[in-house]
Amino acid sequence: MIEETMNTKILVAYASRYGSTREIADSVARTLEKAGYTVDCMNVMDVSDLSPYAAVVAGSPIYMGKWLVEAVDFVKRFSVELHEKPLAVFAVGYSMKDETDMIRRSASASMTEVRIYVRPQVEGLFAGKFEPEGMSRADLDIMKMAGAVPGDARDWSQLSRWAEALPSVLFSLKE
Repeated sequence: MIEETMNTKILVAYASRYGSTREIADSVARTLEKAGYTVDCMNVMDVSDLSPYAAVVAGSPIYMGKWLVEAVDFVKRFSVELHEKPLAVFAVGYSMKDETDMIRRSASASMTEVRIYVRPQVEGLFAGKFEPEGMSRADLDIMKMAGAVPGDARDWSQLSRWAEALPSVLFSLKE
């Protein structure tokens, strides 16, 4: 049971281009809420203050091997505060559907720039989805060049397990 006297409010902040990462962030937030935490889930561009939060979870899709610029800007802007709070980060990439060592290393490398500004205690790498409808021509061309076949590779049970483990890892660091 969560102690009433401690601040247990968690921010789940995300960047998302076509909605897959937003849906993953929503799932993480719901899992944390089921565990008894108060959670705000919002786009990184809508976050103006981290002071109400005991911990932060931040995520971004991987585009061209990197987090989206607005997600990197978020960790840059709040780097001081993020060093003072427990932090988990996650990256979402459709290529993670084929989870080989090489793909996992490449997905992990997508957070290299993030690690310049913050030191996350927890990192997650998750497969995303490729849905051509609504995509920009440039992004669609990149996916086609990579030989991507449309589909949803998100593993909701893996995401749930990761989110369920977050409080014990993040809040155990403060004790």
